[in-house]
Amino acid sequence: QQLQEMMDRKNKYYLELIKNISKTDLLPGALELLTELKEAGIKVAIGSGSKNAKEVMERLGISDRIDSISDGYSVTRSKPAPDLFLHAAQQLGLEPAYCVVVEDAGSGVEAALAAGMWAVGLGPVERVGAAHLVLPSLEGVHWSNLHKQLAGNRLIPC
Repeated sequence: QQLQEMMDRKNKYYLELIKNISKTDLLPGALELLTELKEAGIKVAIGSGSKNAKEVMERLGISDRIDSISDGYSVTRSKPAPDLFLHAAQQLGLEPAYCVVVEDAGSGVEAALAAGMWAVGLGPVERVGAAHLVLPSLEGVHWSNLHKQLAGNRLIPC
């Protein structure tokens, strides 16, 4: 009973927080990279354990750049299980080996690797160091350079 009340209270706070999300909350460089990917015809999915992912994408103003959303309604096991990312790949019609996951959490990097996908860690090495490639942020990141870095290391199929 008490646990359920705490979970309900947490969800209420989270829903209030979502109401205030806007484009200004996007990570620096995210909009530019998503736009570049869309213009290049590269499919993009969001893999989030949140059941509010669709609303968050709408409030961030990036729904038009996202081809599919795999969220807490899509799978039963959350990260670090690979299910969320495998579901996203299936929704896009792609084999996992052709997918690149950009993650800012260790459990997400672990999930990407378990799915057989290429992981780009975003943030400190201490948190995302298991990724194939670690970047401090998305600021100034371009798909052509990212692809070259991964392909140059023979990390992704060309």
